[in-house]
Amino acid sequence: MDNKNFFRALFWALLVFLIFQMVSARIWPSTPPPQSNDGGKPSDVSSVTTGAPTAASSNGAGSVVHGEDVVLGSGGFSVSGAASEGEIVLGTTEGGVESPYRMELRLSNRGASISTARLSDHRKDSSSDERYLLLSPLPRKGGGDWRSLTVERITLDGEHRIDLGDLLWTAEKRENNSSESAVFTAEVRQGDAALLKLTRTFTLPAQSLDQLRHDVQVTLDIENVSGAPHNVILIERGPVGLLSQGTFMPDQKVYAAWRSEGVVDLETRNFKEVGKKKTYRLYSADQQAREPLEWYAGGNLFFTCTMCPVDADGKTLPGLVTQVRGIDLDEDAETENDVTTEMTTIGFDIAAGESTSFRQAVFLGPKDRDSFGSEKNQDYLDRDYMQQIKEGYGSCTFSFLTDLMISMLNWIHKVTGNFGVAIIFLVIVVRTLLHPITKKTQVNMVRMQKNMGALQPKMEEIKKRHAGDNSRIQQEMMKLYRDEGVNPMGQMLGCLPMFLQMPVWIALYSSLRNNVAMRGEPFMLWISDLTAPDCLIHFEKAVSIPLMDDMTCFHLLPILVGVMMFAQQKLMPRPKPDPSVKKTSQSEQAEQMQKIMPYMSFVMIFLFYKFPSGLNLYIMTSSLVGAIEQLYIRKHIKLKDLEPPKEDKPRKPRGGPSFLQKLQQRAEDAQRQAKHRSGRRDRK
Repeated sequence: MDNKNFFRALFWALLVFLIFQMVSARIWPSTPPPQSNDGGKPSDVSSVTTGAPTAASSNGAGSVVHGEDVVLGSGGFSVSGAASEGEIVLGTTEGGVESPYRMELRLSNRGASISTARLSDHRKDSSSDERYLLLSPLPRKGGGDWRSLTVERITLDGEHRIDLGDLLWTAEKRENNSSESAVFTAEVRQGDAALLKLTRTFTLPAQSLDQLRHDVQVTLDIENVSGAPHNVILIERGPVGLLSQGTFMPDQKVYAAWRSEGVVDLETRNFKEVGKKKTYRLYSADQQAREPLEWYAGGNLFFTCTMCPVDADGKTLPGLVTQVRGIDLDEDAETENDVTTEMTTIGFDIAAGESTSFRQAVFLGPKDRDSFGSEKNQDYLDRDYMQQIKEGYGSCTFSFLTDLMISMLNWIHKVTGNFGVAIIFLVIVVRTLLHPITKKTQVNMVRMQKNMGALQPKMEEIKKRHAGDNSRIQQEMMKLYRDEGVNPMGQMLGCLPMFLQMPVWIALYSSLRNNVAMRGEPFMLWISDLTAPDCLIHFEKAVSIPLMDDMTCFHLLPILVGVMMFAQQKLMPRPKPDPSVKKTSQSEQAEQMQKIMPYMSFVMIFLFYKFPSGLNLYIMTSSLVGAIEQLYIRKHIKLKDLEPPKEDKPRKPRGGPSFLQKLQQRAEDAQRQAKHRSGRRDRK
């Protein structure tokens, strides 16, 4: 191939790469810097008592005033709570995995909500001992902030909206040997008369690491203290402050799951999709009768906050929720970390002097296969929390194959104690299993190409002899293939190993991407976290590189990947062209592509540059093993060239006509029928 053709091909390759970068920047924009999670914390208190009450009042038309107790119009309502803002702390992260609690919850009496949730058994990142912050408040443009699981408002008797999002509830902390609780109370009044007493309780049980549970029980008790019945609808905000854990694209999502014909179905949308529409309905009221909601959630790649309505015994209680929406809190699509869920309950009819309770089992923790799939956590199994992991597998592979890859990876890790070593062993296992197919197809490809080269003169002769008669040329070609023992489908069958390996490759990608056990796990040397890009050299200032985002460190693994892929491509067995055979345009194009492919490996460096180091380690190891495999196959082909090919040996006659013979017979029949019809038309 001359230099002109080479540079033309290189130009088109770079153009494709440029287009990919521009498109991917729009589809998967880089995640903006996380908003501050630690500012403005009020001091810890174990109890907040009622002083001069702070109230949220409504006139039934949605108008709300915060401050003094205010009555608006003849039907005005007011809600009284505490005089000042404060926090209650449940659990602790001290001791890390040895802590008796799986998290530390900071609860705010503003909105009876979760301010922060920090996990005991997961670190912020591989270089820090700080515990992972799963939930955190987000600042609002108009002042204040949004918090998780806030009681946003209630709708009273179908017409009066009473906002509670900024209400300061009274609060009290309670403790016993097996759990810690925070109890928040508020009162809804009409004029001087009390209507409803609201009591919201968060209970954090003590749970050891080997229990594989991260539970919080949340209950809202509504007591009708008036002399008339009332109907109450509850609207509650979901998790807030979930940050992306992905390095290649944002990974935060919202979920709603319902049961249909005994199977749990899942609706999921990523934060970007919700942000574009400002709201997205995940579960609607018309589904409630036939497909009752099981649970809803917000999560990222490795962690989730999942809420499930339950009864007094903790068993799933479907049918209490009529709607779940994904909402963009500031309605600005440019900010991507401020999407959450909004849940609306059914209307609870409460007779005078009676009460009702809305209970939720909340899971705050990792998307752990061992936790969601353990038989001792039967409630997780029944609710099918595993759906949150499997929906990340994608549709280009089989779920059972990804499950197998993850199980193998985790099992090898238990033996080796290092996930990087486990990845290398897993690659060797997969390549070994696929080696017979790879070897056979590559040998057949080389043999096919050599045979086709030898047939070129005969094929050219057929084309000259029957010029203009394409049907006859096709028949003669097929006869030639049959006589010479050449299968024209061999060229296509050469792609068979790639098609067979594609589901395996995608399954391996999914297993590395959806395995929380690998998060923060190092390999060796400079590779400190297999779920994040490797950083060999950290830059003091971000470096701008054309076609790529600003770089804060130098990644070595993607470069090694490109080198290994180049070596593998160069070692691919290719038959030497026969100088006595005239080259065709097709053969020249194939020869050019063979020369270009090794250089395309260097384009892959840019594509893989921000891949997690675990994925790059897998690709690099696979290319290295593939290069060694190519050396062996080349040696095998050279030995085979010393022997007559098997196709040249006399073949035993078969009982019936071959596929090609049948195809040729059909073509001849069709040609005779066409001539017959043509003769009949001429006679007419």
